Amino acid sequence: MYLLYADESGDTGLVASPTKYFILSGLVVHETRWRAFLEDIVAFRRHLRVTKGLKLREEIHAAPFITNPGALVRIRRNDRLDILKQCLDFLGNRSDISLCTVVVNKTPKPVGYDVFESAWQALIQRFDNTMRNRNYPGAFADQRGLVLPDNTDGGKLTTLMRRMRHYNPVPNNLAHQAQGAG
Repeated sequence: MYLLYADESGDTGLVASPTKYFILSGLVVHETRWRAFLEDIVAFRRHLRVTKGLKLREEIHAAPFITNPGALVRIRRNDRLDILKQCLDFLGNRSDISLCTVVVNKTPKPVGYDVFESAWQALIQRFDNTMRNRNYPGAFADQRGLVLPDNTDGGKLTTLMRRMRHYNPVPNNLAHQAQGAG
């Protein structure tokens, strides 16, 4: 079974929103590899603690690392940027995971457009399609998946996933996809 760990950035509001984009990213790892992946993450975080002074429990978020470090001001800006680069390298050099990102540009959307539903539907469809086409790492016969979201609107996400179990059209409109919605 493939595990999709998903997290959001930005907000879903269309009116008076502080963000222009809503971003949803997923990291996919097969259940047989998640323990080794977790151990590698812990080793990587220990490396960052020793070399950069980043505590194991401190979260790594790009915006604070670059513009508003708060308590991380104790780590030189140069080193904070290097931490971000090392994170990208760590993920980019792995052959046992896949990443998927959906970006919704909220600016041209009409009032009533559901940013949350559109982004999550696109991510779930991509996850499902990639499994169905056996395009994730490994030659696993089992092509099932489990979505593990970070703190989000769980009720709304559950309703969407239940609806998608019964009716899940996959739009094939490049203009729609270019807007980050499909």
